[in-house]
Amino acid sequence: MRSSRYLLAAVVAVLLGLSLPATASADRIGGLLVTPGESVDEVPVRLNTEKGCPQGATGYIATMKGHGLDNVVVVPTSDVLMSHDKGFMVPVANTFRDYAKDNNTTLQGRYEITLSCVDAFSQQNFGDFTASIDIPAAGRYAAVGPAKGPARNTDPIVPPELGLDGGQQDTAPAPQQQPGQQQPADVAQPGTAPVDAAEPDHSGSSSKTFLYLGGGVAVLVVAAAIGARIRRRGSETTTESETE
Repeated sequence: MRSSRYLLAAVVAVLLGLSLPATASADRIGGLLVTPGESVDEVPVRLNTEKGCPQGATGYIATMKGHGLDNVVVVPTSDVLMSHDKGFMVPVANTFRDYAKDNNTTLQGRYEITLSCVDAFSQQNFGDFTASIDIPAAGRYAAVGPAKGPARNTDPIVPPELGLDGGQQDTAPAPQQQPGQQQPADVAQPGTAPVDAAEPDHSGSSSKTFLYLGGGVAVLVVAAAIGARIRRRGSETTTESETE
């Protein structure tokens, strides 16, 4: 009877073991750089992986554990900016203070942050990047050792070569003018403001013409007056001669 009970317990244990999902502990494949490396616990934090995820990983997830935090997810499963060829940057979803409040705890001691390269569907783990932070005083944190990054975030979250939607920006150069090709007259040249074609100014020539005509009339009037005066004197001289 007793042996039958042992046998039944063994069978149940085997069945329970088969029904549980198999979990394999992933190897540490690199470190994380925490930026800012040291600051107050209410600033946005970024994690930079030491290298790319192994081939086969289609996403990543990051967790944090320590006093009051038991593998709290700080970066939900995503594949944004993930790379297999080089290290990549991942923003932490909230601040450390937010996670403390959400879990009704006070940050103290040392915490470990783990970013796992996973299959986004099955959550199979292909390797972990890790970093540690200490809480030197209330309201502050400091990354430990090589995990300590710069004092502040300077790089943009979205690299310049990517658009806001993650696609490649259009960087095609402007069409160049071919040698010998004439630029259309009604198209403004690059770097110059359009200039309206002005009507030619004839005011100067008109005034000159008026002066010439006026001067000619005056000369004719003077000449006519002089001629009349000469004729008058001539007639007076002839009359005097006949009277004598």
